[in-house]
Amino acid sequence: MPRPPPPGRGAPGARRPMREFFAAWLCTLRSPLLPLLRRALSSSSSSSSGGWDDPLSSAAAAVEAHFQAHWSALDAAARQDPAQAVSAGDWRSLLELPFLWLGDLHPSLLTTLLRSLSPSPRLLAAADRVDRRIRAAVPAVSDRLRRAQEAFISAEVSGAADVEAFLEELKGVALEANRLRRGVLSELVAAAGGYQAALFLEALSRFVLSMHDPEVLRRFDQCRASPGS
Repeated sequence: MPRPPPPGRGAPGARRPMREFFAAWLCTLRSPLLPLLRRALSSSSSSSSGGWDDPLSSAAAAVEAHFQAHWSALDAAARQDPAQAVSAGDWRSLLELPFLWLGDLHPSLLTTLLRSLSPSPRLLAAADRVDRRIRAAVPAVSDRLRRAQEAFISAEVSGAADVEAFLEELKGVALEANRLRRGVLSELVAAAGGYQAALFLEALSRFVLSMHDPEVLRRFDQCRASPGS
């Protein structure tokens, strides 16, 4: 399945802005990836074992790879512009902003989505294990950013701020955050397997696309503009 080329590679004039990459990435997720996954789900049984050569597993693998490619693109953007990579880029919708952590979706959103599907006790236990990992990792990465900020502020006050070192640390923070997101998705998909993994990836895709759906955003804007809201 063709994927939009990542930003930040090649000669400076050929580098693709992240906004343009993300628009193409969403478009590919919307069609053909999500419709293919839905068709495979509708023609499969909930007891499907999900061998990697069947249509359901192939469609699910394509969607998972698409999300992994997105985080790889964010890694490439972090190497080019670390400050932008840890913030909410201009390609994000206003509705998306509350769900972001260091430049992209908070990893705990993934376990929340899995739980929303009423999974088996086995999958709930897997989600609990992943949540414990997230609760340990997220504060550590956030603390790394805070320490970098404090060091820069202290150095700036004394007139010895090292901008290059600060940006290098921001890059490390962004890469670590994306590595956590990639690992969480892979672990949850592997734990779910087969039909349940496909359902999870379908729910994740729907959620991400809803953050950029014109009708959803119209209702969001109406609520923001309502008097007394």
